[in-house]
Amino acid sequence: MTVQKSWKQHLESQLWELERAQLLRQRGLSPIGNSKREIRLDFGSNDYLGLRKNQAILGAIEAAIQSASDSALPSSEFVSWGSGASPVLNGHTSPHRVLESKLASLNHTSDAMVFSSGYACNVGVLSCLADIDCIVFSDQLNHASLIDGLRLSRSERVVYQHVCMKDLSEKLERLRGSRARGLIVTESIFSMDGDEAPLREIAELAERFDCGLIVDEAHATGVFGTQGGGLVDELKLTDRVLLKLGTLSKALGGIGGYAAGDHETVQYLVNRCRSFLFSTAPPPLAMLAASAATEQCLKMDEARKHLHMMASSLRQQLRDAGWNVLAGRSPIVPVIIGEAEKTLRLSAKLLELGIYVPAIRPPTVPQGSCRLRISLSANHTSADIATLTEAIGAP
Repeated sequence: MTVQKSWKQHLESQLWELERAQLLRQRGLSPIGNSKREIRLDFGSNDYLGLRKNQAILGAIEAAIQSASDSALPSSEFVSWGSGASPVLNGHTSPHRVLESKLASLNHTSDAMVFSSGYACNVGVLSCLADIDCIVFSDQLNHASLIDGLRLSRSERVVYQHVCMKDLSEKLERLRGSRARGLIVTESIFSMDGDEAPLREIAELAERFDCGLIVDEAHATGVFGTQGGGLVDELKLTDRVLLKLGTLSKALGGIGGYAAGDHETVQYLVNRCRSFLFSTAPPPLAMLAASAATEQCLKMDEARKHLHMMASSLRQQLRDAGWNVLAGRSPIVPVIIGEAEKTLRLSAKLLELGIYVPAIRPPTVPQGSCRLRISLSANHTSADIATLTEAIGAP
């Protein structure tokens, strides 16, 4: 006989289990209590180019707000806070169109479309394109939003070992023929390990086995490529990719997601993608800010060089101190600790010193691979890196 529980009892028991396993999360900075120390150094955001507080972007928002209160301007030029409707109704405003044009240019594609978030973009695009006649090959460490999009689709789903081309090739050879269409889905820079997908090899396999290739560039946009066009751009693979998925919330410092590709693919998504069709369009002011951020991104080659130099230096310093640091070129520098309790304790120690470095635990990463995830910004200096490494100390 099934023992019945109230919802309150069920939820309380689930929360207790999370707390017992050191996996309970809170809103706010500290995983252990609530530190009242002022954050002097932030190594926890994905603000890779430091654009969250960029004065040119804030100035563009201020000017738009001022113009909205100017009665001399025609109403069509007003920039409102909310868009008021779906993008396929009257929610798609001039700021949306301008931003989409700039994103297409940044990504060297013929078209682009914006979503309310990167999660909405990934879930919507994959659940839309991958249907019952499609087989999808997905990297083992793809982001939750990509995994959820594929779960919502009716496609056959095959997970291949992380960045293992031998495993991907074997699975393509064995299984690709089971469906009319095929997709390969990968991140370019993986969000928790900070490493790169072997995109050239993946593109070759996609062509060999007649698969579309979808690349999530969330952590590569602004950081890699010509003027920040991403890793696909750096490797000159844009013409071999069906879609590039990206976000406005990391290097571009704002909120929202986007898909960039040829006009026919984007137009299909405009007509069929449920997270686009049935969501109110993102706020025009946020789109205007993202346009200003995209303009800034194009001019930040020196900031990108500095960012990569800081990442390389930090990896080496931490390794020299004896820490297990995963390889990579990105500004995501993971320090593998292993146990959740030790990871939380080190994160809390740093927070008490005014240094924020988040502790990453399951289900975000596999059991036994808890880590400090250090995210660098172009605003960080060599002195900041030295302060961090001194505070972390030795294992």
